[in-house]
Parts: sequence; C-alpha cells; structure tokens
Amino acid sequence: MRFEAALARYDAERRPRSQAVARAARQAGRMGQQLSHPLAVALRNTAMRLTPSHLATRMILRHHAWAPPQLN
Repeated sequence: MRFEAALARYDAERRPRSQAVARAARQAGRMGQQLSHPLAVALRNTAMRLTPSHLATRMILRHHAWAPPQLN
C-alpha cells in the first residue's frame, strides 16, 4: 500500500505543472505552425514583433524556472 500512496502523492505533485506545460504547448501550436491563412500569419508575426522582449522571455522561461517539490 505504501507504493500506491507514494505514487498518488507523486501524481498530485506533478499533475498541475505537467498539465500547464501541455496546455502551453497546445496554445503555442495553435499560434505557430497551424496557422496558414496569410492574414493570420501576418497578425501573429506583428504581435510577436510588438511584444516587449522581457515579456516574451518570461513567457518562454516560465516553465524552465521550476524546482521539483521536496517530498519527505
């Protein structure tokens, strides 16, 4: 039973972050390679050019600056 409890705790600790990463990847995919209409591509490219670099960097690194939880 200890194994099942440990696995449940591990899942409870990792699930919110893993779901956030998956959600961000889906959103990036919708705005990236899946766009084919020239107007949509132009709007995306303009938005990317107008986004301040510190905001773009923060969005890119938001999942990178993570430390795993300490499980005791």
